[in-house]
Amino acid sequence: MKILYVGHTYTVRANQAKIAALARLPGVEIALVTPHAWQGPLYKNRADRFEGFSAENVHHHIVPAVGIGKESGFLYSPRISRIIKEFQPDIIHVEQGTYALSYAQILWAAKRYAPKARAIFFTWWNLPYELHGIKQRAESFNFAHSATAIAGNQAAKEILWERGFHRPIHVLPQLGIDLPASNDRRENDHKERFRIGYAGRIASEKGVLDLVHAAARMEHREKSELYFVGTGGELERVKQEAGNNAISLMHHTAVRNESLPEHLATMDVLVLPSRSTPEWVEQFGHILLEAMAAGIPVIGSSSGEIPNVIGDAGMIFREGNTEELAADLDRLFANPGERNVYASLGKQRIAQHFTHEKIAKAQKEIYDGMMREGMPVVSLNGTIAS
Repeated sequence: MKILYVGHTYTVRANQAKIAALARLPGVEIALVTPHAWQGPLYKNRADRFEGFSAENVHHHIVPAVGIGKESGFLYSPRISRIIKEFQPDIIHVEQGTYALSYAQILWAAKRYAPKARAIFFTWWNLPYELHGIKQRAESFNFAHSATAIAGNQAAKEILWERGFHRPIHVLPQLGIDLPASNDRRENDHKERFRIGYAGRIASEKGVLDLVHAAARMEHREKSELYFVGTGGELERVKQEAGNNAISLMHHTAVRNESLPEHLATMDVLVLPSRSTPEWVEQFGHILLEAMAAGIPVIGSSSGEIPNVIGDAGMIFREGNTEELAADLDRLFANPGERNVYASLGKQRIAQHFTHEKIAKAQKEIYDGMMREGMPVVSLNGTIAS
């Protein structure tokens, strides 16, 4: 099975581990296509070349693109058409959302150069939305020529159905995580303090101020400290509120994925306190996987997909409820044994549901179904069939 796999997510080497896991499955050959660079919310990076993985049957094409950083609005150079023509994929898998111009570009090329290929797209978006103009036309075209879709959460599946995509939709995370080879967690060098960690965008919808205010309400606040890793528009307010409430706060700027474990290892608990807004609801919370894999207990809010990610391997508080979050933090402070239990449960949950190998195997089963029952792009035209 020849798979054309396209997405800016794989400009980062750590994320390429899922591609390697997929390529190690029997009978798979992959042409991985990424833009030459990507501007994300935390940092900009030039595409990492796929290497260092035990998967020789992956051919990585780093293709020049215009509009990088605009997930649905960027386009590849004409070289993408030549790759499709030469590779002749059986499956085309694009992870840029429903109305991505790059997906429409690839489908258009496939209709001409690889008409027997089956196409699948991925989306996280979990709130109702309206489109107009070129975005609406792009989504209609993409839907009409896609045999299958993957939604990153259950709400995204429901949104796809409401938008009129009535072909098979599977719910599956975009990425997994590797469990570290060693089960030994490094001892913190701050034993006198209980370190409460946060990593990611420092933005209001991420509930970062709720975390500061919860720390201020803790019974054990004087023996605790906050450790933020990341960047964002709310950083100065976080610092100000921590100072106003006499909360010890340490901050480290955003780091690349491969450097994140060393920061997680210093935390006694990681909190993802996201808050839903009319424009945004937590779509997954990959940092929770990172922390659980590292053996760090996690606490998450009830926003979006967070409870489904954590399951019974951590603690959930009602989003925005700082009193409840403070109580959970105090409970973990006072009970090292419970922290150890959650650390163990987190690793078990990763092993059972969220490794790269689990995700890759599930995707391969979807592709097999597409080859049996999915329609090729040349046969999919006009309106979506119910």
